[in-house]
Amino acid sequence: NLKKIPELPIKCLRESGFQIMHHISKLKTDIEKFGSEKNQEMAFLFQSLTHSLKTARKQAKNLNLARCTPSTKHAINLSRLLYTNLSSVPVPSIVSHLDDLFAYIEETLQSNLKLPFAEDFEELIVLVEELEKAVKTLLEPIESIRLPSHSHISEQSADALKQTRY
Repeated sequence: NLKKIPELPIKCLRESGFQIMHHISKLKTDIEKFGSEKNQEMAFLFQSLTHSLKTARKQAKNLNLARCTPSTKHAINLSRLLYTNLSSVPVPSIVSHLDDLFAYIEETLQSNLKLPFAEDFEELIVLVEELEKAVKTLLEPIESIRLPSHSHISEQSADALKQTRY
């Protein structure tokens, strides 16, 4: 009493497989291009932002508010530059997360202009360091993804359909 599932045309499966492979290939190329264009600038911005946050944290711990303010303002400017740089990443789902993260960073830094807390700077340092690791991971060469040849896709799809018992 098994109900027979309608068969999908092999041509349809081949076309969607080709579309997926094309999309993956384009995304891989776009990410590599993004990395080659932005990598040095991003490394500088991450390093400078982390340094400014650490300096602001140190001044906040020492309760030296007059010296904490310039470091905090510098961190605000650097975080805006980093956001602008990263928001051109060719992965839209990442950009929406960046919007939220950098809004939080901006809000935290702005509130620390009024009353700095070393703990806030510590949290931001950790967030920026984790973001830097994530960006480095994204920009690592994607050699593990091997795009199969078109003939491989069609033969494999056809064989899989022939063996399906439904």
